[in-house]
Amino acid sequence: MPVNNPPPLRPPAAARSQLLSDLAGRVRALGGVALLALADGEHPVLYVRSQDRTVPVVLVQGVTGGWWFIWGRSGWADSSQVDRVAATLAAPTPAPGPGPACPDGVPASGRHASLKAVA
Repeated sequence: MPVNNPPPLRPPAAARSQLLSDLAGRVRALGGVALLALADGEHPVLYVRSQDRTVPVVLVQGVTGGWWFIWGRSGWADSSQVDRVAATLAAPTPAPGPGPACPDGVPASGRHASLKAVA
């Protein structure tokens, strides 16, 4: 008896591109930088400049159904949460601190200068 499995439910490429395009627009509205690549293909990717690095964002189907934005190493959110995802990705880069310090409180950069004097 032949088995007729329905194709997996997924938004057409145009719908995936539209969701990623909406996210890109909201990231830009918050002052972020975003680029949608392969918008006309089956697997569009949104690249967002976030926290001094470029983060890829894709749209995937969850194991239990539904569609999810995933980005970076551990970022994920339901596709209905575009505003929250945009705010997370467009968050300003934190100001750099004084750098690593040793237990005595002297920054490592200060130690390097004294090591050069010894050598």
